[in-house]
Amino acid sequence: MRRSLWARRTGPKVFDVAFDAVTALSPRRVLEVGCGPGDFARRLQEDGIEVVAVDQSEQMVELARGRGVDARVGDVQSLPFADGSFDAAVANFMLYHVPDLDRAIAELARVAQALVAATNGYDQLREMWNIVGRDLGDRRGLFMRETGEELLRRHFAEAARIDLPATVDMTADDMRHYIRNSVAHAELADRVPDFAGTRRITASTAVFVATSAS
Repeated sequence: MRRSLWARRTGPKVFDVAFDAVTALSPRRVLEVGCGPGDFARRLQEDGIEVVAVDQSEQMVELARGRGVDARVGDVQSLPFADGSFDAAVANFMLYHVPDLDRAIAELARVAQALVAATNGYDQLREMWNIVGRDLGDRRGLFMRETGEELLRRHFAEAARIDLPATVDMTADDMRHYIRNSVAHAELADRVPDFAGTRRITASTAVFVATSAS
């Protein structure tokens, strides 16, 4: 249901923008971390790029392998690859989950000459979370639209941000389902009140392109 929700999102599709950012680098070999079931990695392969994909979930790795992706169980905080093994790395919507973020970015800079990373902003779904009383202050220390450039510049010489402002219309049931399937805040789903129709919710996202590892 989350996929169908984001299909209604206005503006450019984030994964299309990330894909174009990767291919613009003309890489021969790419590492994707947090690959999930391998959709993005497979798309890169179909464009003629050699891809190695890593995920902490054995289930996701198996799904990616089933799609013909060279997927391996691994941790972005300790990558089992030699320095400069890849022309580019990809980290889509996963760096804000990493406990030691600086170490993860350092590892990505060590093994790849460039990084493309999609992430959310502080205002992502703010109106929905305000309805249920979630404090969004915990986003301040994460890899987000507002913090990504500074974090990346600690390990890469250049970092550019592509902003993708958008909205998505959500019903009360959309909100309840979304929150109920969030790992950390599922208990807040029942706080969504009944309301007719939909409400317009902010979808704050960005794609970062970092290059020239120092």
